[in-house]
Amino acid sequence: MLRDQRKAELDRMEKRHIIKKTEELSSGLIQLSLRKNEMSICESVSFPETKTRPYKESTVICIVEEVHTSPLFEVRLELTESDTEFRPTIGIGSEFYNLIDTLMNDIYKLVGLVPRLAKHVTRKKYQIDLEEMSDLSEMREEIMSQVITTMKQAEDYEESFDSFSYLWVDDRNEFLEEFLIYGRVLTQEEIESYGEGGVPPTPPTLEQFKNQIDSYEKLYEEVLKFELVKILDSWFKIDCRPFRQALLNLIKRWSLLFKQYLIDHVTDSLSTLEAFIKETNAELTKTVKEGDLKALIQVMGYLKKVKERQVTTDHMFEPLKQTIELLKTYDVEMPEEVHTQLHDLPEQWNNTKKISVICKHAVTPLQANEVNVIRRKCLRFEINQHGFRQKFKVKAPFKFDNPNPYKALDKAQKKIVAMEVELQALSQSAALFEVSVPDCKQLKACRKEIVLLKGLWDMAILVSLTIEDWKTTKWKNISVENMDADCKKFVKDLRRMDKEIRAWDAYSGLDNLIKNTMASLKAVSELQNPAIRERHWQQLMQATKVNFVMSDETTLADLLSLQLHNFEDEVRNIVDKSVKESGMEKVLGQLDNIWSTMEFEHEIHSRTGIMLLKGSDELVETLEDNQVQLQNLITSKYIAYFLKEVSSWQQRLSTADSVISIWFEVQRTWVHLESIFIGSEDIRTQLPEDSKRFEAIDIDFKVCRFHSLNIKIVILYLEQAIF
Repeated sequence: MLRDQRKAELDRMEKRHIIKKTEELSSGLIQLSLRKNEMSICESVSFPETKTRPYKESTVICIVEEVHTSPLFEVRLELTESDTEFRPTIGIGSEFYNLIDTLMNDIYKLVGLVPRLAKHVTRKKYQIDLEEMSDLSEMREEIMSQVITTMKQAEDYEESFDSFSYLWVDDRNEFLEEFLIYGRVLTQEEIESYGEGGVPPTPPTLEQFKNQIDSYEKLYEEVLKFELVKILDSWFKIDCRPFRQALLNLIKRWSLLFKQYLIDHVTDSLSTLEAFIKETNAELTKTVKEGDLKALIQVMGYLKKVKERQVTTDHMFEPLKQTIELLKTYDVEMPEEVHTQLHDLPEQWNNTKKISVICKHAVTPLQANEVNVIRRKCLRFEINQHGFRQKFKVKAPFKFDNPNPYKALDKAQKKIVAMEVELQALSQSAALFEVSVPDCKQLKACRKEIVLLKGLWDMAILVSLTIEDWKTTKWKNISVENMDADCKKFVKDLRRMDKEIRAWDAYSGLDNLIKNTMASLKAVSELQNPAIRERHWQQLMQATKVNFVMSDETTLADLLSLQLHNFEDEVRNIVDKSVKESGMEKVLGQLDNIWSTMEFEHEIHSRTGIMLLKGSDELVETLEDNQVQLQNLITSKYIAYFLKEVSSWQQRLSTADSVISIWFEVQRTWVHLESIFIGSEDIRTQLPEDSKRFEAIDIDFKVCRFHSLNIKIVILYLEQAIF
């Protein structure tokens, strides 16, 4: 008894020793692991050993008990280029989850380092004992459940910032481009409501720029108020400072995007105007001599530019001043050079306008002379384009039988391009000197038609090459279905082309080529019927008056040479005839099979033992049915080829019918008389002459039966009986 008490006391001491060592090692391992993963442990955890403190309570870390006010773990909320994320990552299977799970596993493994006190226990390590303790397992599950719950709260907190996602998801440059066109971001409903025409552009006003920038400034102030740290369940800390700072920087980039555009707009507008004024003044102050057309055109060009931008430039200075004032409200100061330009350029622009007026008066006489020259050129061009139009109608490849359409198209294209270049130069000169250019309908019509002709002939060549490729296909390999599908596609593509080309011979020729090919392919498909025989090909050659040898080497080209599209009815009749004849051939074959195997049934005469023929319903029905079939065949209009054979069968079966009827009549009579004249002695005595005469008949009958006894086939039996 004393020994047992001593053993129990030793076990209790060992258990307390295990708990103490486990708690000490666990606390140290947690701190080391957190340092290794760059995570903060705000306060270490101690587990005092007391006898009154339950085992479960003494081992619960602060994650569950929340005995400390400072958080134990910390993660950082960061903003990447595409989304927000935690460092380390959270969620089941994440870095943080694996860290906690590893800590739990390491706590169990630590006891393997503790020496065992009891020598009588077979297990050398305490780890298995701890793993079997249900209290510890429940505590571990409770801890991991709390971790999962807290991570879910952290994810929900992260999702609360999704309303700002457009700041890092949208492309800033694309957003600005759309804003500059429409003055706002278009909704899907707006885009759909305008349909194919598209939303009309409405460039933004300065007020819209201000509203856009103010929205970012307001958002910036809102983000500044975000909390720097978020504590969840008192033990889990989220450091929001990286995310907050990144978001503030991003908002500033959006705001700067619009500010920078306004800055560039001001500087570019003033710099461009300054350069234009300098260049224009230099050119307009030059003296233009009479006959110097190049100088005159150059001066007229600058006069036109001044006129074109006069309205815009006259009203640009005040909006630029307003833009500069707006930028000042955002603490954006423009360089001194900009202010100088804004002060000096209005006066310089007015001076340029005065110079342009003076220059225009100076070149007016020269301008009048050049106007007359341009008008004469316009008249000459008008005459030339009408002449070219007439030649184009004659020489352009509008006919389908044109041997070299692309050569004609190239020649016409070069002439059209030359005339278009001439027209462009003439139009530029006319615009400078304010001369109206005649409407070049003839040249435009040629340009339109040559484009249509090019497309039409491209299709014509494609169709022709495709058909030529098909023509090399061997007869047995012709796939009419695929070829017909391609032809239908050609027809569909042809119908999609401009309706104007339908009046051209080239269109009609191509359309007929495709249609004729489809008709011929249909005829070829019919001729692929297995019922077609050599005699039918001969009939087809007679109908088309074209001779060819039908063999395995026959190609589609040989069949198309028959012009089958012109003989659709003949082909159809020949195919119909072949099908009907095939049916007749099948019937005749069946007759041959039936009667080559049809046998008589026999029975033994009871008194004489002679084998007699036995009447068969099958034989009678077959004979009658076959005679009806032959009668139907003989009335067909396609009987010509099989007339001789059908007539022969008709005669044979008719004869067979007669012979069978006569034979069975003779056989019945013999059976009746044999019992009288042979089987009855009284009758033989009373009628000796008749009996003697019947004996001769009896011998003849038995001889006939003897000779035909081994012939079982009906038709052979009857032929033997006849002869």
